[in-house]
Amino acid sequence: MSSVHTISFKRRHLPHWMVADCSYFVTIRLKGSLPQHVLAALAAEKKQLLDSVHSERDMESIHRERFLRLDAMLDRCRSGPKHLQHSTIAHFVMSAFDWLQDKKGWQIRALTIMPNHLHVLIRNIEGRNHRLNQDLGCLKGYTARLANQVLNRSGAFWMDENFDHWCRTESHAQRATRYIALNPVKAGLVNKWQDWPWTKVSQAFLPDLERTLEHERQ
Repeated sequence: MSSVHTISFKRRHLPHWMVADCSYFVTIRLKGSLPQHVLAALAAEKKQLLDSVHSERDMESIHRERFLRLDAMLDRCRSGPKHLQHSTIAHFVMSAFDWLQDKKGWQIRALTIMPNHLHVLIRNIEGRNHRLNQDLGCLKGYTARLANQVLNRSGAFWMDENFDHWCRTESHAQRATRYIALNPVKAGLVNKWQDWPWTKVSQAFLPDLERTLEHERQ
């Protein structure tokens, strides 16, 4: 792997670091999957915390804490749409990630599709990490059109912005793989990660995941 260097940084509501030769842990959720009042309260809390930030590490800690809280709310599925539990739509989405891998050079290390969101660990093996948001935008546009046809609805399907962060080390990527694989278990959907039909872990990284889980069971 070549040395890590930042390609670009963009900020809207969330920070987005574009880093070469690293894996990205990306979360994409359905439009309306979290109540606006909850998001507003968390945003106000985050702003207050960020005002006191003095280092990049502090900022990462705040964003990680916010992500874990939001993901726990998504897992509970207490409000909002759950369109991804429709098997036809989940199949469309998984096939779209296969397309990203086959046609755009994105290595899909791990993927899980939950009822109202998905997680993916992704890296471009052709040096196109800077195209992450553009290529995911194509995937979201395509799957949104298909899903809306199935559901006989119109309007936004996905949230416009994704939550993403880059894995600084291989151990970080391994933890992200574990998190993705176990998300359906943590949410109470299945007892074993292999039983969730919409989880996929690359064969190349499956032994690492199995060793990690076996070590935890001992």
